[in-house]
Parts: sequence; C-alpha cells; structure tokens
Amino acid sequence: MNSYPPLKYSPALSDLILEGLTEVLGEARMEDLAASLDASLAPFDLESLRQALVMAYGNHSAAGMMVRAGRAAFSRLLLRYAAELGFEEQTFRLLAPRRKMLTALQRLANWLGIQGAGEFEVGVEEGYWQWYDRAGFEGAGIPRLWPACPFLLGMLQELTYWVSSGRVYPIREKDLPQGCVLEITQKPLD
Repeated sequence: MNSYPPLKYSPALSDLILEGLTEVLGEARMEDLAASLDASLAPFDLESLRQALVMAYGNHSAAGMMVRAGRAAFSRLLLRYAAELGFEEQTFRLLAPRRKMLTALQRLANWLGIQGAGEFEVGVEEGYWQWYDRAGFEGAGIPRLWPACPFLLGMLQELTYWVSSGRVYPIREKDLPQGCVLEITQKPLD
C-alpha cells in the first residue's frame, strides 16, 4: 500500500478505499492509477480517484468500478470494524429487520463522519430509507459535476445485503447540486 496515493481521510478509511479499488483493478492497474495522479495535489479525495478512473476507462466504467470498490470496502470494514460499529452486539443482531437496517445505516453514517468522509444523514420516508450526502463524500462544500456517490452506493448495497442475510434492496441515486441522496427501498426484491 505504500506506493498508493495518500488520501485525505483517516488511515482506516483510506486503507478501505484503496484496498477496495485494488481488489477491483488489480495491483498493476492500481499502481498505474496512482502514477496518473498529480502528486502536487496530494492528499487526494475520492473524487480525484474517480476522475483518474474516468480518464482511463470512461464515465460508465468508472462508475461501475467505484460501485464495486464500495462493495469491497464494506466487506473489509466488516472484517476489521464490526465490533467498533456495534454490529457484533447481541442487541443489534436481535433487532427487528427494518430497525436493524436503519440502525446499521446510522452507525455506518456516524463511522464515516468520524473517519473524515463528511457528514451524512439517514432518514426514513414512506417506503424508503434515505442516505443524504449533501456535500459529496468529501464534505468540502465545493460543487461537483458528478459526486462520488457510486462508491457509497456500493457500500450501501453490501450493507443491505449483509444486514438482511442476502436479500437485495433496490437503491437509487438522486443527484443534488452538491452531494446526492441514496434511496433504499424498504421492501426487498422477491
């Protein structure tokens, strides 16, 4: 990991992001991606990595890679930080399914905030859980043409799959002028 670009997040979150991208791209392509970044702009954010992927692979492929990297990052997060997030507590495991999902979303939002990814809100609307990322993953408040929401989408896909023991919940992305909203349908696919 030493040859990879420094990220502006906590070491824990930076490792998860870089390991997720490495799983998707492979070591050689990840090193190429790191080499394509302007070192004078370090430390980098998730949007910088996404832009480098767009330059190398195009918009749609970059978005798909970011979703897959988010899934891989969440899998690693579970292995390392499940206890810290309270996911191993008996009180969490015995929650009713909808309450368990909402609790998991809130705990992930809080953990990401602590790790320097920005501030996230989790809400409930009729038939949906909503994940608000108002300023983009970085929380910098800088308008972006396309926020780094695909990475979060991947993390939330994996979280919903894990919390529900393999059920698939449709998630749709809505762009905001700054940030995005991810809406998770409360009814899983049959």
